[in-house]
Amino acid sequence: MVKKRKNDTRIDPFSTFVETSNLDALLESATVGQEITMPAPSDANRTIRLTCKIIKNADIATSTQVFAKNRRVQSLLNEQSVADILPAIKADQRNQHPALTWSKEGVELVLAGSRRRKACILAGADYIVLSSDDFNEEDAKILAISSDQYIAPSLWELGQAYSQTKMDLIAVGKKGSYREIAEIEGVSHTAIADALKAFEKLPSEVIALYPTANFVGREVAKKLIASLEHDQDAFMRRVSDTQTLLADIRQDSDDKTAIAITKSLVEQPKAIKNRASLNFNNDYIVGHRNEKTGDLVIKIDNRVLTDKRFEQLEKLLTHFN
Repeated sequence: MVKKRKNDTRIDPFSTFVETSNLDALLESATVGQEITMPAPSDANRTIRLTCKIIKNADIATSTQVFAKNRRVQSLLNEQSVADILPAIKADQRNQHPALTWSKEGVELVLAGSRRRKACILAGADYIVLSSDDFNEEDAKILAISSDQYIAPSLWELGQAYSQTKMDLIAVGKKGSYREIAEIEGVSHTAIADALKAFEKLPSEVIALYPTANFVGREVAKKLIASLEHDQDAFMRRVSDTQTLLADIRQDSDDKTAIAITKSLVEQPKAIKNRASLNFNNDYIVGHRNEKTGDLVIKIDNRVLTDKRFEQLEKLLTHFN
């Protein structure tokens, strides 16, 4: 096994040997300007010729795109989701382990290395790629899926991919059942079901609340879905409230933050018992009295609570005994 470099994401999609070395070793040893070859992922008898290129940081966003079949949802990538490679890429000002790109119609389509792409953008670093125009659609699909092996896509992201597989099956006259999808994807039908439910039920803005999408695993997704199905309007209000209060909810670790976010989204407000509402016939003043203790709570809208009125209230309350 090749020694792991400090900002290496180790795609190693297959055990295919290329010139006495596996693909992982080949990619790690590549230098800018070097030309190398590898067997095509979809056909070992076909050769892919690659050139190691440097894409300047300012050009990454415009000259590269992530291949559409990549299962990692790019809008969910953030500093936390690339935290394992970001410090090293910042220090090196480049990714040491080149990404794989398909040079097509003037654009470099990223087949493996979308997390490195995001990290380079965030770090202000250059993006090193092994590029070829010899790839085809089948090669691209294989590499896009196999490149997820280092850090797997989240349950929600997999659900999006499985949803596309379902549509493809339906398009050729099949049912698109969990078992049919499972046969193609090579995972259990229960895993397909959990991922699809997460994608189909949970809006993307819910997933975006978490430090990374991977914090929404099966158990968390089940809790969120149950809360949403219990009262969708109330759930979406909690989503909005959590978005507003996110800075206050964050804890000293991503794990604790994720737990706090889930709690904020699924907990039902506690009912207040033994409370009688008071009607002041005023849209700006509400209040209630605790029927057990007799305590009185009055809330005055800040829009009508002027300095003068506050001063009057203060004088009045000062003499209560």
